[in-house]
Amino acid sequence: MRAIDTFESLIHKVHEMSANHYDETIPVKDMEFESLHTAWIAGNRFTVLPSAQRLLANRLRVPYSYLNRCPADLQADNLNYWIQQEAKKRDTFFCRFDGGKLRAVFTSRYTAIDHMEVLSYMLEYGFKTNTEVHYFLDQELMVLKVPDYERAFRLGKNDDLVPGVSFANSEVGVLAFSIEAYFYRLVCSNGMISTTSVASRFKHISRKALEQFPNILKGVIYQSEHDRERFVISAQTKVDNPLETIASFNRQFNITKKEAQAVKKGWEAEPGYTMFHVINAYTRGAQDPYLDAEESYKLEQMGGIVLSLVKQ
Repeated sequence: MRAIDTFESLIHKVHEMSANHYDETIPVKDMEFESLHTAWIAGNRFTVLPSAQRLLANRLRVPYSYLNRCPADLQADNLNYWIQQEAKKRDTFFCRFDGGKLRAVFTSRYTAIDHMEVLSYMLEYGFKTNTEVHYFLDQELMVLKVPDYERAFRLGKNDDLVPGVSFANSEVGVLAFSIEAYFYRLVCSNGMISTTSVASRFKHISRKALEQFPNILKGVIYQSEHDRERFVISAQTKVDNPLETIASFNRQFNITKKEAQAVKKGWEAEPGYTMFHVINAYTRGAQDPYLDAEESYKLEQMGGIVLSLVKQ
């Protein structure tokens, strides 16, 4: 789900989505698989969601791409053999459920930071419920961006950029919790997530992120002011072959074929021969409707990475 709405509306959506979420510590020996998609856990049958499938494959060191191609009986043989081996060295898993679905499997080191908790900290910090927010939200991650129109600046004729803050979180191990600078281009509704020197990512093994929430947020807002100058310089920096430059960045940062096609379409929608147009190709590509939330977030981050390479 990708939308622009009020902060209050997003809170309601997240609350509804998490209505059947619960966590349990499960003995490893109490897990038995019928296939990659279904399992018996502590005597109850559960659907195994893709997020949990990937985590299990990684934990058991069985390639997910291989498992996914196997027939159900071979999936079960592989998973049950390796879960038995895991039980010899580990007593329990921390499991996250959504009703009758297993959505994630972690070790005891995992510390849960749920979307509702992030939203609650934002409310405590002072974000208003009627604030405009831009977000991606699905079963695997939440990316929430809050533009600050009072700090908007003009890059060119009728081309306004709005700074803001981006929050990203996953309850199922897709990415670490992060707070970063965000820029929203009004002319074409592009967004860009810029990794500033104070932007922070926190793995879900401590509560440090929430403990430092106010200071991190203030630092990101302050540091984002430096990116204004980078935008101006990027628009003045000529690039002889933008598509070749984009292809080089794609190789350097492991952009997939699907993502690269979206970036190419982004450049073709607004071609130009400056670093700004290269950056814009990524942020515009992130709006491609065929990309999922994680892929869009990745391309918005790529725009920020390219911006950070512009010398001031």
